[in-house]
Order: sequence, then structure tokens, then C-alpha cells
Amino acid sequence: MEDVKTFNVYLLRHGKTVGDPALYGHTDVLVADETQHGIQRAVQAEQIAFSAIESSPLQRCQTLARLIAQENPQLSLVVAERWKETHFGGLDGVPFESATEQWPKLEAFWQDPMTNTLPNAEPLAQFYTRISNAWDEFVQALQQDTLIVCHGGTIRMILAKVLQLDIANPKIYSTLHIAHQSLTHIQITLADKHYERVCMIGKPLNG
Repeated sequence: MEDVKTFNVYLLRHGKTVGDPALYGHTDVLVADETQHGIQRAVQAEQIAFSAIESSPLQRCQTLARLIAQENPQLSLVVAERWKETHFGGLDGVPFESATEQWPKLEAFWQDPMTNTLPNAEPLAQFYTRISNAWDEFVQALQQDTLIVCHGGTIRMILAKVLQLDIANPKIYSTLHIAHQSLTHIQITLADKHYERVCMIGKPLNG
């Protein structure tokens, strides 16, 4: 009989970004230093155990991941392209107040993102496939409890993969709340195959 091993994976969404309200995907917008330090302290206060940390390369995630790693010198930090947020095309990073002519497209996207891809954006199905493949690769190589600092969209796609949700259902984006600086916990047991269990979704961290 194979050894049974169980690992904890924590998905940490970055804090609220600086700047006007907009769709921030690949736009490398920042989070205020005070907020980043507050989240780092909140993660420490949670007293969750992890031996490795991965991060999206975007600064709103990577800066936080490096702060957490600095407080835990034994951690290995991997900055990975695979955890990047989706790309919102021509509207990525454009303040909503400057995009009034695009409101019909934005409204259609919010109502049904699967069908109404924004101009030059990464289609939802392509985003899901990218994150789904990344998650499979990550789980296959998993050997220790890990914290992943990433994005709301990334976390939703991981949950959709684990829970086998229909990504065409708009409720995943309008009703499933993954707040800034929140923690989602997935437990993975490696035995005859991989067993995945969602233990917690979107727990707010007060930083």
C-alpha cells in the first residue's frame, strides 16, 4: 500500500490595489506598503503552517510574498507566471470613468463573461484551461504545505477546477466572494490518487 500524505495549500488574494476603480488583470498596479505589511502580520497571526510559498509575478502579489518570506527565512519562494490573473485586453487597467463608451461591453461581460469576451482579452475558457493546467502541474509536484499569493480570478478558477463547477455560470463571478486579503484553504491527500478537499473559502484577514 502506498504511503498516504496530506498537504495544505493556502490561496491568499492580494490586498486592495492603489488607483481608480478598473479591471486590473495583467496591469502591474501596486498595493500600499502599509496594507502589504498589515496582511503579512495578519498571515502570521493566523499561525498556519507552510514550508513553501509561490506567487504571481505581478507586484501586488510578489511584494507581499517577499514580505512573508523575509519573516520566514526557511521558506523557499517561487515566483510563477502560471498564477497570473486573466488579461482584460484593451480595458485592462483603464479606469471605469474613462471607459464610458465601453459600458455596454462591460455590462455584457459582467452578466455573462463566458460568452461576452472583452476586446482583445483572454477568453474565460482559455483562462480556465491555463489555471487548470497550472493546478494539475502544481499538485503533481506537491511535497509540502504551500502558500500561493495570487488573484481573485485565479482562485475562482482553482475552485472551479477542484469543485468541478461550470465556469459558464455567472454566479461564480458575481456570487462567490473572494475578497481582497482573504484566505482559501484546500487540502490535498496523495494516495492511490489525488483527493482534494476545500476546507475554507475567502476568509477575510484583518491587516
